[in-house]
Amino acid sequence: MRSGTTVNVVLEPRVKSPWPQPRSSNPMLALVTSSATDSRGVTRVTVRAARTGTVTVTWGSQSAPLFTLRLSVAAYPVQ
Repeated sequence: MRSGTTVNVVLEPRVKSPWPQPRSSNPMLALVTSSATDSRGVTRVTVRAARTGTVTVTWGSQSAPLFTLRLSVAAYPVQ
């Protein structure tokens, strides 16, 4: 993906507990700009790519994440 691109993630409700807050491994590369859970338990998260590099966004602990999003941000168009 290119710098400036946003990714919208929709996570279905969890049975036992709500999704934890997402964390970017490097907020300078990709920043979580919004995170909200509706009354049905559906969580919507927006991540914005800021600079080139590889970054992960995780929900849960670093050692045992519940969900991981890996992003590669490029300075040129990806085909």
